[in-house]
Amino acid sequence: MKKIISLIFISGLLLCSVSLFGNGKGDQSSSSASLVNKTGMPIMKEKTSFEVMGILMNNTRQVHYDQTDMMKALAEETNVDITWTLVPQASWQEKKNLVVASGEYPDAFHAPLSLSQDEVAMWGANGVLIRLDDLLKEYAPIITSRMDPMYDAFTRSLDGNIYALSSWADFGFDSLAGSIIKTEWLDALGLDMPTTTEEFYQVLKAFKTQDPNGNGKADEIPFSFLYIENPPNREVKREHYWLFPAFGVYDNPYHIAINDNGKLMFTANTKEWRNTIEYLHRLYAEGLIDKEVFSQDRATLTNKVRSQGTVGAYTDYRLRLSIAAPENESKFALLPPMTGPSGKKGWLRAQVGLSEGAFAITSACEYPEALVRWLDHVNDEKIGVQMAYGMFKPEGYSDAEALIPSANTPGKYIVNTDLRPATVDPSEWNMTAPISITCTILTADIYDKYIEEKDSNVAKQETCDVYRPYLSKYPYNYPFKFSVDEIEELSLMQADLLSYIYSTEAKWIAGGLTNADWDNYLKELERLNVSRYTEMYKTAYDRQK
Repeated sequence: MKKIISLIFISGLLLCSVSLFGNGKGDQSSSSASLVNKTGMPIMKEKTSFEVMGILMNNTRQVHYDQTDMMKALAEETNVDITWTLVPQASWQEKKNLVVASGEYPDAFHAPLSLSQDEVAMWGANGVLIRLDDLLKEYAPIITSRMDPMYDAFTRSLDGNIYALSSWADFGFDSLAGSIIKTEWLDALGLDMPTTTEEFYQVLKAFKTQDPNGNGKADEIPFSFLYIENPPNREVKREHYWLFPAFGVYDNPYHIAINDNGKLMFTANTKEWRNTIEYLHRLYAEGLIDKEVFSQDRATLTNKVRSQGTVGAYTDYRLRLSIAAPENESKFALLPPMTGPSGKKGWLRAQVGLSEGAFAITSACEYPEALVRWLDHVNDEKIGVQMAYGMFKPEGYSDAEALIPSANTPGKYIVNTDLRPATVDPSEWNMTAPISITCTILTADIYDKYIEEKDSNVAKQETCDVYRPYLSKYPYNYPFKFSVDEIEELSLMQADLLSYIYSTEAKWIAGGLTNADWDNYLKELERLNVSRYTEMYKTAYDRQK
């Protein structure tokens, strides 16, 4: 299925996009530009609908964003009426590929990570996306004033053009995952916080065999995490990648890493990678890893931690205000990086805050000037913070999620999450603004000007503080840039290679591996062009250094 989608995607681009839409080098100009006001409000002289497609980032808070108070107010003010088509993250990639292959594009893509760097480069070159450079200069004074050299370098494609803007929410987070352990169980069994991988094994074994929850049942799940088959778009923040540095390798879903000496390497054929897998098999074989680890989703993991209370250790984005129930958060603690058998210790650095592919206009859009003006307008600092966190409302407002005046810091606002009536389920509590459809650039100084720091951000910073001393020098999600020809070649080999590694890793964690298995695996990697795969990433890295 992945091969078919990939071939449809590439064929559609090569056969249709170039002939229908040109080479994508020039900016799209509307034949009816007279309907767009160049300055002032409204943006359109008459109400005009635009279809915008993106990822639904928060599946638990599904809502028709065009029906939020914020979007209604913006439509009234600008005459730009946005119709959102939002797709859950799990099915986004497939839906997006099929839409592009069909040629029935939305007017724009908008939401962080809606488009990858590779998609932006290829679809820009083939004319699916229009070039934004001149439109930004003419119609986006707010955005262009905030595009510093780092943002520009991250956003601009290898051919020198901007086809999609990145989102930038700068909160200083520099690690993505946290390992979390149930200290209530450690205390019940008289155990110390593990500091090595061997001690972690012994602790998990005690969790399984010594009834730490005291209910007389063998219902404890010593260690659980997610292992989601969606390479390379894996959920790193709730997976198992934090264990690999203890064995001497910084692994990630692409299996391409830059070590602390600045050398790029393929990770999944190293002895360090194999040693990690054998350690995980040891845990799995003794029943210390959740037997459902290869099939469960986040909701299932959350239920086990929060409702059932049966999990002793797990992986999550942060400790507080995440999977664990608020009333039980004190029963857990962040587990610092552990030392492995050869004395190694480390943690994956993440490039967090900058997200590619957050806003792009397609060649189907009749009035691209209007969408650029609209986006610039919502990047006004007052509008931007409301788009991201909810509308400004008076103190005590509890009809929907919004921003209300802070009682602690005059002139600032807080998100009124705690004011939701007890009788209203979170999934049924409406939002006043899109919330997860963030503005393109929200800098720390703008955030600090209006918002009293969210407790969820404080909680994430607490997690980062634990791991910051141990972070790798280079981020695991290094923003590699490829040419269109390189992208086409890479897309043909990457799906098969990563899927093979994924399935083999899962098989070995569950069933173990022999030397013969390893030798055959290395041969299969070469058949799947792992050398060329690594060479292409090294070329991109050397070019960007």
